[in-house]
Amino acid sequence: MKKIILSLIISCILVSCNNSSIVGVTSFSVQDALGRTVEFSEFPERIVIAGKQTPTIANFFYLFSSRSDRLIAIENRAQSVDKFLSLIDTEYESKLILEKGAGVEQISPLDPDLVFLKTSMKEEIGIGLEEAGIRVVYVSFEDEENIFNDIRVFGKVLDSEDRAEELISEYQRIYSDINNKLLATSRTKNVLLVQATDSENGYTFKVPSISWLQTKMVEDLNATPVWTSASLSGGWTEVNIEQILTWDPDVVLVINYQGKSLEITNKLKENPIWEQFIAEKEITLEPFPYDYSSWDQPDTRWILGYAWIAGKLYPDEVTSTDMLDLAGNFYKFFYGMDDSFFLNEIKPLFSVFL
Repeated sequence: MKKIILSLIISCILVSCNNSSIVGVTSFSVQDALGRTVEFSEFPERIVIAGKQTPTIANFFYLFSSRSDRLIAIENRAQSVDKFLSLIDTEYESKLILEKGAGVEQISPLDPDLVFLKTSMKEEIGIGLEEAGIRVVYVSFEDEENIFNDIRVFGKVLDSEDRAEELISEYQRIYSDINNKLLATSRTKNVLLVQATDSENGYTFKVPSISWLQTKMVEDLNATPVWTSASLSGGWTEVNIEQILTWDPDVVLVINYQGKSLEITNKLKENPIWEQFIAEKEITLEPFPYDYSSWDQPDTRWILGYAWIAGKLYPDEVTSTDMLDLAGNFYKFFYGMDDSFFLNEIKPLFSVFL
């Protein structure tokens, strides 16, 4: 009899353990962009996105649209993120919008299970949040490898690992398709990619870091980024017109993060110095596309920027029609947009750049 009772007790314990693994959430961990191992006992239900480059982080978060209800607050940052997210999330207005520069005092009362921050925000706010007992996961999104690693982190945290792998596979497929179109091309183009801003005092020009995604995209398209000799590894480096003239580029790609790249490019074409420069050197000056964010940066749209550069360098291989098809498929697959929504809300914003 004792053996029977003992056997029943053991069976109950085993069943209880098995049920806990089925009904409950198995604990897990992720390694974030700073190499930290972050432990979870369950999937976070109250998530906050804050700090610098909040728009980039939020755009990647919304690739997992089925988990958008877990985002309870987002910091208000630049580049029209509110407008874009409100288009794709009918419940976006219910999110708490934190003021720019929100600190521990604003975030802690929200009782979040997790805060996503850019790696550069550790000292400014991350340490304070952790000292307040708030779990932080840092993401990078600086280059292709970082992007894929961070997508996998999102997938694990959001219990959507299959979706994460689908996203990565689609990025890789598009990337390969573009490169396959260019197999017969040779490295003949000298390219200058420059961030341009205008003011009452004239124009300011900056070139990206040699290690950044913008530089790699040009290199991967069998072109030569002429600015690398002056590019510092830490960020954007300011350059003057005299230096630009000496680089003798075939193509100049103009970026502006306020959505004014087309306007600035047209003004440069009318500027006497640039007008002479363009005519003498037979330079092509092109404004970088922008819908709700510029396509050059390590945002979700980086693959569109990659394809667009390919089209400007090799228009016979990557046509405007190719770009329209790619953009439509991108927004359908990555954000679930139907054709009508894309044609009405997105296409008008970038079609002028094709």
